[in-house]
This record gives sequence, C-alpha cells and structure tokens, in this order.
Amino acid sequence: MVAMLEQREWTDWQFTREDLRQTPSVHCGWTVEREELDRAKACSLIYSASRKLQLPQVTSASACVYLHRFFMRHSLKEYHHYNIAATCLFFACKAEETLRKLDLFIPVIVYYASKGNRKAPPGTGEFEKWRTVILRTEVVLLEALCFDMVVDHPYVFLIEALEKARPTQQLSQMAWNFIADFLRLPLCLVYSPRAIAVAAISLATKVASAEMRKGMEDGSWMDRVGAGNESVVEVVQWLLDFYTREAQARSVSHAGADSASNEVAQTPASSPGSATSPMSSAVISHQPSPMSETK
Repeated sequence: MVAMLEQREWTDWQFTREDLRQTPSVHCGWTVEREELDRAKACSLIYSASRKLQLPQVTSASACVYLHRFFMRHSLKEYHHYNIAATCLFFACKAEETLRKLDLFIPVIVYYASKGNRKAPPGTGEFEKWRTVILRTEVVLLEALCFDMVVDHPYVFLIEALEKARPTQQLSQMAWNFIADFLRLPLCLVYSPRAIAVAAISLATKVASAEMRKGMEDGSWMDRVGAGNESVVEVVQWLLDFYTREAQARSVSHAGADSASNEVAQTPASSPGSATSPMSSAVISHQPSPMSETK
C-alpha cells in the first residue's frame, strides 16, 4: 500500500525549487522568501485553529497541502494568505470527513487571524464577511486543485520508517512534531512524503539528547528505512534555513511594533490608526478580505 501511495504522489503536483522561484506571487512582486513566510503564517493559522477546533492532524495537514498547491496557481497579491488558510481548512474538514459548522469555525479563525483582537459571533457583520470569503473562495480553491482532494501524508510513511528505525518513544514523538513544521513550507510540492518523513527522523536525531538518540547514533537507521540521503539532507537544510529567516523576520517585526507603539502613545485615541481604534475591514470586492493585512 505504501508503495502505491509513493507512486501516486508524483503526478500533477510535483514541482522543483526553480518552479518556486517562478510562482504567480513572485511574478506579482513577492520575493521567494516573503512568499515562504506568508505561506508559513497561513499554515500556522491552520494549526492554531485546528487545535482549538479539536481537529485531527490529518485534517490540518491536508489543509496545508491544499494551500501550497493553491499558491502555485494563484498569487498572494490576489488572495490574502489568511483567507486561503481559512478556506483550505474548512474544505479539508469536508474532505477528511471532520465537519465543523461555520458558526463554530469562523469565530475561531477570526480570533487567531487577528491575534485575539477580533471576535466574530454568528449574526455579526464580521461573521458574515468571513462567511462570504470562505464560501466564495472555496469555488476558486476547488478549481485550482482541479477537484483533486487526495493527499498522501508523510505521517503514513513516518509510521513505517519508525517501525524500521526503532528509535526511542521520545525521539519518535519529536519526529512526529517536526512533520507539522515541514508542512508549513512547500516541501510537499518538491519532495515525496517518504523523504519528508525520513527527514523528520533525521532532524530529530540532530536535536535530541544523547539519551533520546539511543540506538540511532551511527546513522545505520537510514539504511534500514531505505532513505535517499541526498533528499533527506536537502529537506532538513531547507527547514533549518527557514527557521533562521523566520527568526530574523520576527526580530524585525518586533522592532517595528515597538517603534509604532511609541508613536501611537503620542496619538489621540480618537484618531485613525491609534491603539484604541478598531481594526479596519476591507471592502468586499473580487477577493473579499475581512481583515486588515497582518504583519
């Protein structure tokens, strides 16, 4: 069964690193690094909302894959990454048969998308704006995906690899958690689920304590799982490089926020853009965006 999944994975959704330098967003002015950060932010929203909604990992993982596939055919200039994150997660709930009603779904999305600054209970204008976004964009999402809802997840291959590698329970859990971080990046468009699963184990062995790495020190486990070392190294390095860029982006963002706070402190509370004024909502047009651009 695993072999069949591996073969099916590489059809319409296989891309190269070069393809990621020529995406619709890049053609619209995004840098590759900026697009990667926006995709990661969107997937972080998916994970936060999924935990609150008590969704299984397979649902959030499918949503992340849908999002990465979507932005190979549409740009971030045209569709805000949080709007697509919400739509992908709602659609994934249907695809994975873990349905959640919009009355419950939307308030959770709005809370995490606004970092707790907004509420959208049913019946409010904010709720209706998000409802419109999700239902309209769902049609665009389906067309972009060519109605292909099948996703082969690294988790399936991770279970198989862990059985062969035989790591400690703690290292196994660490590898399982790393899968989520790998899926925040468009790795799933370039590398097979098997390569990502093995890379998760490899990264776990690099950061785990000596006690947790027991039995994995010599690297012979990679021979047992039949992994191609080159792909695994590339996958791990991609994530490590992203960690560095993400930390730098957060540092710049925090510095900018501190500077803005100092300026706002001198601004009358009633003036537009002050700390006490509500977040503005964009007008619904071709691509409605119910929330302001989030840093």
